[in-house]
Amino acid sequence: MTAPGDPGQDQLIVRYSDLDIAGHVNNVAWLRFVHIGVSRAVASWRAPGGSDRDGSGEVAWRRADIRYRRAVQAVGTPIAVRATPVERPEGLIVTCEVGAAGPDGCMTECVTADVFLGPPATTALEPDASSAHCKPGSEPSALTGRWPWSLAVPVRVGDRAGGGSLSPVAAADLLQEARHDALSNWRNTIRGRLIVARTTFCLGRAAVGAEIRLDSRCSRVGRAAVELTSRGVDPVDGAVVIRSTTRIARLMTDADRAATPWSDAERALLLDMWTSTRPGRPGTVAPIGHAPSSGCGQLDI
Repeated sequence: MTAPGDPGQDQLIVRYSDLDIAGHVNNVAWLRFVHIGVSRAVASWRAPGGSDRDGSGEVAWRRADIRYRRAVQAVGTPIAVRATPVERPEGLIVTCEVGAAGPDGCMTECVTADVFLGPPATTALEPDASSAHCKPGSEPSALTGRWPWSLAVPVRVGDRAGGGSLSPVAAADLLQEARHDALSNWRNTIRGRLIVARTTFCLGRAAVGAEIRLDSRCSRVGRAAVELTSRGVDPVDGAVVIRSTTRIARLMTDADRAATPWSDAERALLLDMWTSTRPGRPGTVAPIGHAPSSGCGQLDI
């Protein structure tokens, strides 16, 4: 990485393990690329006054807002990562651009991310929050209501970062498990291919147990997209340690550049699921459990 004002660039290569079942680079793989850019930006950042941030744990990921703009399918595709750190009163914000690198050195932008870093969190996240997107001083939306989809997964040794908190990549992987758990109930009733268009997440204090409970619910239904709110809860004390809101859209073909609106039947199903999460309104769609999983390739998100 180079000095602020002259964004640094790393180049990586797409591997088979980065692809999902549809043959596209998976959203967690994109997050790994973003994480590389952020880590190097933090390590090389020289704050005003000359003090270095050396990446030794002084700052940690607190919030991230990631937008997925284009797909990459070919194994061996060079991936360029550019990251620009900006010092703010509330902490350090790193803006990342990730995309396919061309032979002329130009990059086709595929993913953009804004990552807010601050002191490692020592408290849990609020049980409910009302802001729509992840910005400094805010959390993703989590309107009060029921959580119809829930599963417990183990926290592995490699999931933890400095101080025992979840690493950003592990958090993204766990949140993907939560989305898969929710989508496995109704995915087969939706035509086309479901994609993650945008995800925001916040990290709270470290989970203290060997497991984490992942809860999800439908939090919004749009004309051509649906939002899922997910959270990771420490079952030891009920503390919320991760929260995320993810916008999922539908494409009919790989050539589509815009989401295809839901049919009347699809929208009715999604609205029924949304209704089922409202307090005192059970709805008619009941969760049927977690579908068989084979890692990030189990669904086309």
